[in-house]
Amino acid sequence: MRFLRVYASGSIAIGILQVIDGILLVLGKGDPVQFNYVVAVFELLWIPVCTVMVFLFKRNKISMVSPYSYVLYNFIGWTIAALLLKPDAAAIPIWFAGIGALFGIYYVIINDRLLRRLSR
Repeated sequence: MRFLRVYASGSIAIGILQVIDGILLVLGKGDPVQFNYVVAVFELLWIPVCTVMVFLFKRNKISMVSPYSYVLYNFIGWTIAALLLKPDAAAIPIWFAGIGALFGIYYVIINDRLLRRLSR
């Protein structure tokens, strides 16, 4: 169970990074700064972690909302980016950055609830 608490804490950190990332993109009118690229790397590295956690959560009979949400959010996000965004466009649409920040808030909330449940 300690490993699951580490996952929930890491997920909260990822969610906070996503919120900051989205806010910076909105304030910068979609122009990414170095921080945005760093966050993108952490977000990509978190996808395999969530994929592994699906199996661990299933074995421990814990709600799989957190890892499924993250993988689904990334799949949808990358699909939208591939379909709608131009490869040569430097700026990210404000609505896209806002959705990322909102998902970060959601992800922090569900993982905080998970962490509290695991700590009982």
